[in-house]
Amino acid sequence: MKIKFLIRDLKVEGVQVVTLRMAKLLVDHGHDVEVVTLFEDIQLPLDGTVPIYTLAIQKSDNSKEKNKLINQAFLNWYHSSPSFDFLIASHSETIKLISKFNDPRLISYIHNSDEYSYLSRNIFKQYKYRFKLKRKLKNKHVFCVSDRINQFVKKCCGEQNLRSIHTIYNPFDFDSIQKKSKESILEPCPDNYIIFVGRIEKQKRLDRLVNAFSLLNNSNMQLMILGEGDLKADIQRQVNKLGLQKQVFFHDFVENPYPWIRKARLLALTSDFEGLPTVLIEALSIGTPVVSVDCPSGPSEILTGELSKYLINSYDEQVIAHKIQQVLEDSKEQISESGYLPFSNQQVYQRLLSTFNSL
Repeated sequence: MKIKFLIRDLKVEGVQVVTLRMAKLLVDHGHDVEVVTLFEDIQLPLDGTVPIYTLAIQKSDNSKEKNKLINQAFLNWYHSSPSFDFLIASHSETIKLISKFNDPRLISYIHNSDEYSYLSRNIFKQYKYRFKLKRKLKNKHVFCVSDRINQFVKKCCGEQNLRSIHTIYNPFDFDSIQKKSKESILEPCPDNYIIFVGRIEKQKRLDRLVNAFSLLNNSNMQLMILGEGDLKADIQRQVNKLGLQKQVFFHDFVENPYPWIRKARLLALTSDFEGLPTVLIEALSIGTPVVSVDCPSGPSEILTGELSKYLINSYDEQVIAHKIQQVLEDSKEQISESGYLPFSNQQVYQRLLSTFNSL
């Protein structure tokens, strides 16, 4: 099959990482794949496996001008591009772009949940949100990265207004992750630490994690924040205010975070919302326990069965601190692979292929 992915750019962000991973999986199975970006921003390492084409749209501070440039560039590409069987749009900007075409080959792939913000709105704003989402997804095939997003979209749009809707998880090469996790860390690293890996932005609620960490009854425990983002200075000020400068460490993104995750006592996630938090699955696959709030969406689909002991049905910082303390006091048990196998390359590919064939 000829499959194209349409995304905003190739920055170091979750959607971009998993889009490249999905594209590579399809290439490995013999499909003709191309990733098309709106902008030229490329930060992710590329190995040449997946062809990349950029529309090279010039950025503009004027939103109307920017939207006009995006629409015209995509329209020109759409009418002149080589044939394809499916085009998958994975960002809100690109999902909006394809909404204007009544083409069954165009698929909207939703990677993040709006459920948290939706529930915080008044009735009028909820109606407005549902109206816009229904208009954007009407008569489209829709992929969702988790069952909970799937259910939320159906609730907002009405399943009858969609061509079809499917849950397609992010794929993981667990053999590769486990191999990379055994590489050495070639720089100073704490010995006894909890780790957060991700962007330092509002959604991730690092302020919640830092406050919970400050409540732990363990002065020898440290917190490693592995990531970058707009709120880094704010979190550093919070750390200083709480007097935790000697216990909380910041480190920029690294190309291979898995050795850092493997060495950690546990990985923590305290976000307001997610899509399918890949870092939870990666940590479990290399044997590191996790603690996660049950935010929409993903954690409750990952932490099932015996792994549900790592799930917190609360955003309360005291409750989070208690759960972290509890997991730290438990001996590090063997984590069963049955908990993360549904996200393996093989199982995700089979589901994706079956879905394409049904379309």
